[in-house]
Amino acid sequence: MFPTTFATAAIFILTYAGVALGRIPGLRLDRAGIALTGAALMMTVGAITPEEAYRAIDLDTLALLLGMMICAATMQADIREVPIFLS
Repeated sequence: MFPTTFATAAIFILTYAGVALGRIPGLRLDRAGIALTGAALMMTVGAITPEEAYRAIDLDTLALLLGMMICAATMQADIREVPIFLS
């Protein structure tokens, strides 16, 4: 086995565990930061090229997620403004 294989496996496992936990103790990273750090480390060790990473991005999914986050934030803001006598 090559050292790159071990590094790739370690990065994958740590990234997956961090995303599952929601944060890594001792680091101020959320799930998105952990995923981005894992992707950057994968490119650093040579497991994936920047071109392959770019081709793996699905813009339709990103647009869907962005729209859902905007809707959720809007609904959350609206809930805070409901008068108490209506709830």
